Amino acid sequence: MKRLLALLIMFCVSGCSSFGKGVAEAILEKQEKKDTRQCVISGEKFKGIDYAFNKGNTVKILMIHGVGTHRDGYSTRLRENLAKALDLTVISKRPKDITLINPDDKKTELGNLRVIRMQNEERSKNLIFYELTWSSITATEKKILSYDSSGIYAHKRAAFNHSMKGFLDDVVPDPMIYLLDKDSLILNSAKQATCWMLGKRWDQLKDNQKAVCTISSYQQIKDLGNENIVFITHSLGSRILLDSVVDIVENVAKVDQKLDPQSQLIIDELKNKELNVFMMANQLPLLQIARKKPEVRNQIPSYCTKKGKNYQKRVFKRVNIVAFSDPNDLLSYDVPQKFVDEYIDSRMCPRVTNVSLNVAEVISAFGVGVVNPVTAHTEYDNDQRVIEMISKGMNNYKENPALAKKCRFIELD
Repeated sequence: MKRLLALLIMFCVSGCSSFGKGVAEAILEKQEKKDTRQCVISGEKFKGIDYAFNKGNTVKILMIHGVGTHRDGYSTRLRENLAKALDLTVISKRPKDITLINPDDKKTELGNLRVIRMQNEERSKNLIFYELTWSSITATEKKILSYDSSGIYAHKRAAFNHSMKGFLDDVVPDPMIYLLDKDSLILNSAKQATCWMLGKRWDQLKDNQKAVCTISSYQQIKDLGNENIVFITHSLGSRILLDSVVDIVENVAKVDQKLDPQSQLIIDELKNKELNVFMMANQLPLLQIARKKPEVRNQIPSYCTKKGKNYQKRVFKRVNIVAFSDPNDLLSYDVPQKFVDEYIDSRMCPRVTNVSLNVAEVISAFGVGVVNPVTAHTEYDNDQRVIEMISKGMNNYKENPALAKKCRFIELD
């Protein structure tokens, strides 16, 4: 027994040593492996969330998801990554959930708005994060495809193809439903989320509310001009947000010439406002197909330069759009300047910076480079470069190793 025990101990020690050596070698190999994922930033330098804190101790972020079924809390990974990058270590114990109601009929539910507060240790910085979940609006209509994922068809497909088919069945219907949504339920959901964000402070929000936000458009415009607001979207969310902003532009343009002096001051405040929008897996070009062009287009210099003929008729000083897209993401697109000129309303003074980067790594399969398209569409919120750009911006990117060493910046003049 003693000899057997001695042999067993020797075997275990030898085995652990070999195992430890194998783990160490694997870690070193991984560390030595060069990151070949591309990252090219084309456009202008832009500001991040941390810059907004210079204008006040409270910043509000509205997150709008895109295609596919999402459940409350879907943005947790993004939110936690931003909190880490911004050194926000104090988070509210409980979120505040608001069931959004359609203002057109006062009864139809439009999804959920989850609100969470994050602060730094000194409580001198407050980030109020608003997560909009509108998936419930399209869930019923998408059930028409539920049979396709049943066991009747699953065994006929290869495992990967079955997984991809389920992914496509979940995401493809959403853009069609949005574009054909005659009651504008998804758009109203975004408008209601914006209304709650602008109209109420954190301490004014009650948990588990179920109501219509009734704050006037006038007050919303006033708050939009005064508060620190950042928008973050994913895929279809880019189109939803842009349509919401266009709605504000059109409303302001209608009343701009008919205001009393006090109201005019509020509109003028908005005209000096910059909005920052970060679009992950942007889909603006795809979702513009078959849609009408904006009423005011190809006139950005006229509306957005001080010597421009229509400078006083602008609605914003600038809308800064940062469009992230992975070339291997089958559901994402760059936003070329020609598209900006022809398909984004000139009165909002849009400035687009495109960030083309690989959020998913290429793997080798049978000697061919392959990227999982689902990963390429969904991993933006866990990419360090994306998080650094959203949180810190590009003003000091040369001092930011996560960007300076991994991304190439091309400034477009």
